[in-house]
Amino acid sequence: MKKSERFIQYGVTAGAWFVIGLFVFLFFFICHEGLPVGEETDWLTFLFSQTWNPLGNPPELGIFPMICGSLYVSLLAVLLAVPVGTGCALFLSFFVSARIRDILLAFIDMLAGVPSVIFGFIGLTVVVNRIGRIFELASGESILAAALVLAVMLLPFVVSTCVESIGEVRRLYEGASLALGADMMYFIRRLVIPYMQNAVIGAWILSFARAAGETMAVMMVMGNAAAAPRLLDKGESVPALIALEMGSAEYGSPHYEALYAAGAVLLFLLLLSGLLLRVVRHKKRSSWGC
Repeated sequence: MKKSERFIQYGVTAGAWFVIGLFVFLFFFICHEGLPVGEETDWLTFLFSQTWNPLGNPPELGIFPMICGSLYVSLLAVLLAVPVGTGCALFLSFFVSARIRDILLAFIDMLAGVPSVIFGFIGLTVVVNRIGRIFELASGESILAAALVLAVMLLPFVVSTCVESIGEVRRLYEGASLALGADMMYFIRRLVIPYMQNAVIGAWILSFARAAGETMAVMMVMGNAAAAPRLLDKGESVPALIALEMGSAEYGSPHYEALYAAGAVLLFLLLLSGLLLRVVRHKKRSSWGC
């Protein structure tokens, strides 16, 4: 191995270990800052109480409405985005020319790079106003508005995941299928769609993790009310809670510790999503022998 190749190898290895170490540091730092909240209230109360009043005497630290809000808006956004994204991937893979597909995929990838504050601003000026008029609400800020905005933000991830899966099955089986005389619709129905099942599940998990961690766009259109979430009512997510209140929380106070503990809960949900994604991908490789 040449010196330049060895240098690149060592550099990539060092970078990988640095990223792993940084993640471990962040995980333990968040847990360390949030664990003292257990001295103010028990963890069951913290996780399942519906009252959030960190400045009270004594402070009431319950993040259950925010957890429910995060789960509600994330799952609803995934339910909206995944079917549309899967259909879009099938259309781009089979019903347009390669040149047009590459152009459209480039624009879809660019959509993933748009700052979330832009989506939030468009959602605030368009989606929120339209929902308020359609349902005759005093304010259109709601779970539904946040889910619609998030669904648009998730589409690039869903489309990219499904297009990659379709490309794999076409590379492996399309030639043999055509040689046996199968038409395109039979190939899609019998091979592509079954092969995509695990990819679609992976897209669900990846999209959920992306939606659960979104802050700015959700904060701008969801209303930020610490109440039990309903579709057309205001709600608040865990990331929005942290972003809104961390700047005003006194260092070392129960309020400060509770926000870090809420971040630890969110991080645990994202870690669980990542583990599920790895299980799905392993199952996909083992079931198809690739």
